[in-house]
Amino acid sequence: MIRPMAKILLLALTYYFMASVPVVWAGTGMVEMLNLTGARQTAMGETPQLFDHDPFNLEFNPASIVGLQRGRFGFSHNSFIRDRNTNALAAIFPAEGIDFGVHIRLSSSGDIEARGDSPTSEPDYTFNACDFAVKLFSAIEVAPRLQAGLSLGWLMEKIDIHRGSNGAFGLGAIYYTSLGPAFHASVSNFGPKFSFIDEKEKLPTIYRTGVGYARDQLYLAADYVNIKSGDGHFHLGAEYLIEESLYLRTGYQTGYDSRDFSAGAGFVYDTFRIDYAFVPYKSDLGNSHRFTFTILLR
Repeated sequence: MIRPMAKILLLALTYYFMASVPVVWAGTGMVEMLNLTGARQTAMGETPQLFDHDPFNLEFNPASIVGLQRGRFGFSHNSFIRDRNTNALAAIFPAEGIDFGVHIRLSSSGDIEARGDSPTSEPDYTFNACDFAVKLFSAIEVAPRLQAGLSLGWLMEKIDIHRGSNGAFGLGAIYYTSLGPAFHASVSNFGPKFSFIDEKEKLPTIYRTGVGYARDQLYLAADYVNIKSGDGHFHLGAEYLIEESLYLRTGYQTGYDSRDFSAGAGFVYDTFRIDYAFVPYKSDLGNSHRFTFTILLR
């Protein structure tokens, strides 16, 4: 059962995100959706923590929320070049025989300069752009050690006066072996093309399969990720817990032109956790700093 205060908090933040949509960076095809939002997962090379009920695991595999005892809520913020900002909220709630989640994100950039066919010192005008998504998740245990999850969502892209949107769904499964490792596979943002101006654009579909292993305070992860362009990437991540309060994390991704290494840390106090991720970008693109705040609901 979702508690009344949790409902009020979720509805208030959902309203905030919906109201923020007109104040809008996204490349055509909703490419900003390929950059996932959790600071914990980002620090670990964009790999999920399969042995903990983190609300930002929803973007990686919805089956990861099975077995919740108490709800959790998280807020994430990421600032990047050209005033590009991404804000996201995620919440997960247990229910009888099934677990639920919601994830809402807004990636935006403003004051983009527009010019005609000839270069000019001053732009003709400036405009805003955004990618927005809201998704609902559910997950169940289908057999001993085997969990499955489903997501349904709505994705929207707005650039200047042009807008395109479409529904999307996702699937995920996790198998926890008796020997320790957990294997998972998922597809997210899957659906038909959407219309944008005079073109048909593909949704930012992500296919993922991988393994996670936890031993004492150490967690290791390795994923193979295939994005909508057809390119394949290996994502590696590690997390180490020091004295039950401080997490140290690092990660590495292959095959990307602009990024590879990542690092971060997390601090836990009572029912609160703060996570930070640092991603240095190549080609003079600067650095990305991502923060996530998570609370365990009573």
